[in-house]
Amino acid sequence: MSDLSLYERLNDEKFNRLVEVFYQKIIDDYRVTRFFCDDGRKEQLDTLKSLTKFISQHNSTSGDEFKALLTRFFMSAFARFKDKELYPDSSLAFFGYIISQDNPSSKLLCDSHSHLLKFMPEDSHYDVAIEHLRNALQELEIDGDLTADIVSFAESGRNSLLGK
Repeated sequence: MSDLSLYERLNDEKFNRLVEVFYQKIIDDYRVTRFFCDDGRKEQLDTLKSLTKFISQHNSTSGDEFKALLTRFFMSAFARFKDKELYPDSSLAFFGYIISQDNPSSKLLCDSHSHLLKFMPEDSHYDVAIEHLRNALQELEIDGDLTADIVSFAESGRNSLLGK
């Protein structure tokens, strides 16, 4: 594995194109599209690019900047109501901090995200995302070693995202 970040190994143009191709595959797939709001697709894509760029540059899912980027993505992609300020006592976090298939958390999502609880994302949904990531990497002819590193990094988030 290189000392360069995943973002640096891809370069800005390929990184942006990868996120675009991946996002379109997710949105077009009936198995997972129900998790996303129907409006604001450009905003969803832009906030997803910002979030994944940060993660791939810093190899990190912690800190205030990450939390702010995650909140913006959650609001754009999943919120039924876009004005989080209406719910100042609510907090956003990865699904893993909120739900778990075997042990539901006592934390609540704010009203604008509560509909996600009934969808209960699980391994099969994560498998779909990994499938689309692999297909996007193949479509863009990303090098095999880099592909393996990107997929491995994406897989490393499975348990925390799904609350395992």
